[in-house]
Amino acid sequence: MVRLPFLLLVLFVTLTVRAQDVAERYALIPYPTSLIPASGEFTVTAQTALVVQDSRFGNEARQLEALLKPGLGKRLPSKGTGSKIVLQHDASITNPEGYDLTITPQQVTLKASQPVGMFRAVQTIRQLLPVTIEKTEKPLASITLPAVHIHDQPAYAWRGMHLDVSRHFYSIDYLQKFIDRLALYKFNKFHLHLTDDQGWRLEIKAYPKLTSEGAWRTFNNQDSVVLKRAVTNPDFDLPKQFIRQQNGQTQYGGFYTQAQMRDLIAYAAARHIEIIPEIDMPGHLSAAIKAYPFLSCIGQPGMGKTFSVPICPCNEPTYTFMEGVLSEVIALFPSPYVHIGADEVEKSTWAQSVACQELMKRENIKNVEELQSYFVHRIEKFVQSKGKKLMVWDDALEGGLKPSTAVMYWRSWVKDAPFKAAQNGNDVVMTPVSNLYFDSPPAFGRLKMCIMLPSCLKA
Repeated sequence: MVRLPFLLLVLFVTLTVRAQDVAERYALIPYPTSLIPASGEFTVTAQTALVVQDSRFGNEARQLEALLKPGLGKRLPSKGTGSKIVLQHDASITNPEGYDLTITPQQVTLKASQPVGMFRAVQTIRQLLPVTIEKTEKPLASITLPAVHIHDQPAYAWRGMHLDVSRHFYSIDYLQKFIDRLALYKFNKFHLHLTDDQGWRLEIKAYPKLTSEGAWRTFNNQDSVVLKRAVTNPDFDLPKQFIRQQNGQTQYGGFYTQAQMRDLIAYAAARHIEIIPEIDMPGHLSAAIKAYPFLSCIGQPGMGKTFSVPICPCNEPTYTFMEGVLSEVIALFPSPYVHIGADEVEKSTWAQSVACQELMKRENIKNVEELQSYFVHRIEKFVQSKGKKLMVWDDALEGGLKPSTAVMYWRSWVKDAPFKAAQNGNDVVMTPVSNLYFDSPPAFGRLKMCIMLPSCLKA
């Protein structure tokens, strides 16, 4: 009886040490559904055979080859009498993203029913490999993998990251590295924020001034802060290739051609990541209004009390313009979703517009919130005619949404918004600013991720 507390303490310490050992040996993010540790290691050498038993996994085999080749200095053979890495089809794995991974000292076996599941298994291999394999300058004689049995499938169907290329422009090379990081951590959605007040980043052939003018800005107050911080932290510096001299002014910006974006979409698809485009409307469109002033109710860009002047939902040319833009976006992106933002709309110019007053009377629209919903419904009808699903931020709930609209909840201070959306029948993606925005200091209790900083992607 006297020794029992001591025995319990020893047991607790032993279990804690073992848990730490397992965590260090199998440092996986996210942690698999099931992981059974095993003793020993599998050694990969230049003679290890990479055996693909089903041709549907050809892309995933190439991804695994590309991962191992820098470390070994050569491609693995497809046949051999020694150790093997085997990719197998397993129809019993019902989740498309699910996989089984078994590593013994003799063989590595990856099983999946779908290519996306096999790719997730390859990324688990990637995390189990030494970090140095992706940075080594000289080929290694061998690489080891810890023995283990893993069964894994995602807990959530939508696992996304967002990147705003309007406020801070990123090169295609950076976006590819960003996608590589998403793949490593098994994200499957890349929400690409292509337009905002600060810049229009996608070529639209019907409206070339969107990029010849709207993609560039003179330094604003945010740029000034960034440049000031760059003196002591080069991560904040503005890349010189995105700065130009125009009409005696220094401008910052850039854009992606449709050909570049098509290549990026293919790059992401090969890694089983879906790129979801966001083209903000009716607010956050100063860059577009600057290039095409007829879009606003006052014939020019500007700032309201809180946010920028939006486009005018009461003039038919607005819809002609936005449908032309969306036609090119929809033709480019295979994602079933088109995100139009519909957040932070300064509606004061609508309330003062004669055209809006006439439209509201004609359509029995009671207030400017319902006027925004009128705009969103018209855009949604057009998007649906192209076989796509509309997505908006939760701000758009205020005037009413159709159940067919998907909603991203970000305003964490509006506590009931996701519940209202769900009750209305809307699909809801949770992105609350209080928990999931990575642009705030950790002192505020928010998550931080290295992949948001340029310095993390230099390797």
